[in-house]
Amino acid sequence: MSSVDATLSARLHGSWHDRSLDYDAAVQLTGRTLRIAYDDATRMVLEIAVDDLQGAESEHGELRLFRHDGKVVTLSGSPHFDGLRNRLEAAVCVFPAQTLSLRGFGSERSAPGSDHDRWFEALLTARRVAEESRTVETQRRAFDAERMIRHAQATREAWASDRFERAPDRRALVAELEELGVGYDAALRRMDEAASQLRHAPNATQFAHWREWTGRVGRAFRAADDAWTAMVPVLADSRGAQGSMWRKLIRGERRSSP
Repeated sequence: MSSVDATLSARLHGSWHDRSLDYDAAVQLTGRTLRIAYDDATRMVLEIAVDDLQGAESEHGELRLFRHDGKVVTLSGSPHFDGLRNRLEAAVCVFPAQTLSLRGFGSERSAPGSDHDRWFEALLTARRVAEESRTVETQRRAFDAERMIRHAQATREAWASDRFERAPDRRALVAELEELGVGYDAALRRMDEAASQLRHAPNATQFAHWREWTGRVGRAFRAADDAWTAMVPVLADSRGAQGSMWRKLIRGERRSSP
């Protein structure tokens, strides 16, 4: 999508700053701002930042724009509102960066071999899909919580199989890793709840629900990062189950320290 879209001719309805609106207008999406020029006599321009939109709805020959402050601006008289609504969605729903604030992700000290990449693989694959997409639905579908929970469990079991031959040792390691990953699993569940709300959200509030959902995705990334940081000492400890008690004692001391 270009930074400046073609200008549409439409009729503007609604109110703005206590002024009633009923004018012919020229509508243009410029970057992340929708510019609506109206009232040729005074050369008035209404500018709506896409970040101020709760949602946008195109139906019955009208485009309704829902703002955070409760104002609704209505455009009519153009056959191109579906396309403009899609371009607004693409402008609003630019998938945000998720890994910049993570402490363990990308750290050489916390990345022993391929284990790091295996743990983050599902999240990073979903992130790639979401970053390349500009539709809410494609982004939402990329982050399938159930698939990510299964991936986390399969990863833990694979780590245990790689390290130990005896079934009791493998089960003990998986159990310890599961305990350290409880926060990540919970974050994925909450992400899934936000995704369900987004899926069923009306167009009038879709963008607001999208922002809530991406916030939950960010929390899932941070929870995965916290789990990874906690699991590194376990994965690097060749004693396996024999070192479990001492690792738990150390973690307890860290949590209780001021």
